[in-house]
Amino acid sequence: MKKIVLIIIAIGLMTMSSYSQEDVLRPKGRTDGGYSKSNNHPWAVGLEGGISYNVYSANLNWLPELPSPTLAVLESMNGLSPFFGIFVDYDFNKTFGIHTKFQYNSINHSNTNNGLRDLRDNFNLTYTTEIMELEYKESYNYLVLEPNLRINANEQLYFLIGPSFQFGTGNFKTEYTYTKEQNNVMFDNGTYVESGSGEVAFTENRLALNLAAGYKFEVGRNIFIAPQLSYHLGLSKFRDDYAINDETQIESQGGGLSPSILTITNQRLSNLRFSLTLWFENL
Repeated sequence: MKKIVLIIIAIGLMTMSSYSQEDVLRPKGRTDGGYSKSNNHPWAVGLEGGISYNVYSANLNWLPELPSPTLAVLESMNGLSPFFGIFVDYDFNKTFGIHTKFQYNSINHSNTNNGLRDLRDNFNLTYTTEIMELEYKESYNYLVLEPNLRINANEQLYFLIGPSFQFGTGNFKTEYTYTKEQNNVMFDNGTYVESGSGEVAFTENRLALNLAAGYKFEVGRNIFIAPQLSYHLGLSKFRDDYAINDETQIESQGGGLSPSILTITNQRLSNLRFSLTLWFENL
């Protein structure tokens, strides 16, 4: 992954160097002011911040199969989270340019599912199987590098397309909460609610395709604001496949001895994002 990033950066630098040697008598921009960045000042920098709608999905398989498993909550999740960053933009000509983003992306998604779980009935000294609700949440962070090709439809409307290299950082956090009907059977903590959390280092890297559109409004001399809508299509798996023991029905389905093995595969993550960008041009 790091080699790919270095190759793309090198190509971008060589391309920009070749354009910088262009004859100054042949300007890239119009002299009548209709084209915001001039031949002598093709650079822009800016800030970006917004909200990401995150959609996670996975394939789940139990062996042996369980009726109405609570952990089916892991099949799909969604959520909203913030992101922010900076960008550097370079004009090749009136139509094309390079738009490179550096971002910090905070991701979270969750879901709620009703399913079956075995509980010990301390009053009768037996086990009972009940329908209960499981709420599950995951949160983690990425550092993002996006070298995009910018295509101008006109002086205001532009499109971006390019790879999104996302590097996991910080910790991967999980939270869960079981809630059941209030009757004579409780959780081991003596209540009708059981919750917990976990945290491990997050070092997963991810590759996505970024597709975006923005529209620039001039708010001052060489200063623009642009609302932007983008979509991250996940190209690589979100995480490697893994398997866990599902012991939620070990008494009713496993005779108290054998848990079902839950295998989680083909984990995918996509993001629909809305942001505001602030451009400082003619640098």
